[in-house]
Amino acid sequence: MEIDLLKLFMAYLRKWWLILLCALVVGGGTLLYTMKLVTPLYQASITVYVNNVRSGERIDYISGSNLQASQQLVNTYSNIIQSDTVLSKVAQEAHVDYTPEDMRKLLSTKQVGETELFNVYITHPDPEKAAYLANAVASVAPAEIEGFVEGSSAKIIDYAKVPTSRCSPSYSRNAVLGALLGGILAAAYVTLRCLMDVRIKEEEDLAALFDYPVLGQIPRFDQPSSGKKHAYTAPYVTAGGKGE
Repeated sequence: MEIDLLKLFMAYLRKWWLILLCALVVGGGTLLYTMKLVTPLYQASITVYVNNVRSGERIDYISGSNLQASQQLVNTYSNIIQSDTVLSKVAQEAHVDYTPEDMRKLLSTKQVGETELFNVYITHPDPEKAAYLANAVASVAPAEIEGFVEGSSAKIIDYAKVPTSRCSPSYSRNAVLGALLGGILAAAYVTLRCLMDVRIKEEEDLAALFDYPVLGQIPRFDQPSSGKKHAYTAPYVTAGGKGE
């Protein structure tokens, strides 16, 4: 099947109002659904410093090898914090009836650039509880890490504060995605209507179906005074001579 891109583009222009209407309707519906039915989530975080020496041990200088070793320990510390042993103690510290798996769903970690710092995030529908659980991690994690990884320690740089704005969902992003989806669906509908339209409307449609020359056309026009339609037979030329 050959697709006439110009014809398809003109179909889009004729139905621009339909595409715009679908984009507005679906975008507005997505925004309303997000605002009314999607639970907002809040995220609180603590910042942990990874140290390659035991807590309380004094050193005169920090070498490059110490810094590199600390950076390599970040993933180890993150996995220790997400272990069942640590998360069970965090739940006990916070006095919540959460299993380690429940805590693991709320917790995530991320290294700060290529430094010895990493953040521990707690995502929860209640902003105050998110900060409370994050600070419970801060209370438990350093001692547990030092007990598991000999010759190293962890320090809390920043404790969690109660978040004042949600981290998800994004109303604007969901509305834009909904509008794009609505516009795409409307454009797909227009495309199917255009490709499935087998009516003969123009001379090019006949030429595409039959390998014969067009001898003439009978145009239709409206007369402004009466509003009636009249037919007019145009002169044509046949292979044998002239005709009327």
